[in-house]
Amino acid sequence: MRKWFFPCSDFEVDYESNENASIVHAALAIDKELQPDKVKRQISVINGKLLVHFEAVEARILRASFSAFVDVLTLATKTIVQFGHGTEL
Repeated sequence: MRKWFFPCSDFEVDYESNENASIVHAALAIDKELQPDKVKRQISVINGKLLVHFEAVEARILRASFSAFVDVLTLATKTIVQFGHGTEL
């Protein structure tokens, strides 16, 4: 059994809307981890907030995975701001 030595504190983004948080969740959930045996990512939506938890076997893998995730999260958020249903973030 693999040991997950590097947990990442839960990462939370408040979209103030379950609809917007769910849109971002759906966009991000499609991309699976490239090394699922070395990094785990759990995403959920609760009360308009996107909650994300990472765990990895190595710090550098955690950093790379988290960084790539935040890049896509930023793009998804900017897309909602630009083309969303008038909801301010």
